[in-house]
Amino acid sequence: MIAFTTWDIVRNLMLAWRWTIVLTLVTFVLGGALGLIILFMRTSRRNWLRQVARLYIELFQGTPLLMQLFLVFFGIALFGVEVPAWLAAGLALTCWSASYLAEIWRGCVEAIPKGQW
Repeated sequence: MIAFTTWDIVRNLMLAWRWTIVLTLVTFVLGGALGLIILFMRTSRRNWLRQVARLYIELFQGTPLLMQLFLVFFGIALFGVEVPAWLAAGLALTCWSASYLAEIWRGCVEAIPKGQW
């Protein structure tokens, strides 16, 4: 049986911390950019753009994040495309954070009175 020392656990946590920070930064930058596009669609005057943005937001906010991660990683592989785990995690987390950021920013934009624009 393999015995883990406290140092082994701390070392592995420090390695995981580094990749968690990188994945978080990439996700928020790309999710923010995509969220900004969805925000413009959601506040557009065109009805079909608002509906597409609302469908996107409801889809990604209405399904559990873990299920989205599984669908991206295993679902794309069903089509014969091999997706690395980091790319699948980054893609799923970007789409998830974009939906939440777009809806938060929409509330902020709509809270500004029309006279202040």
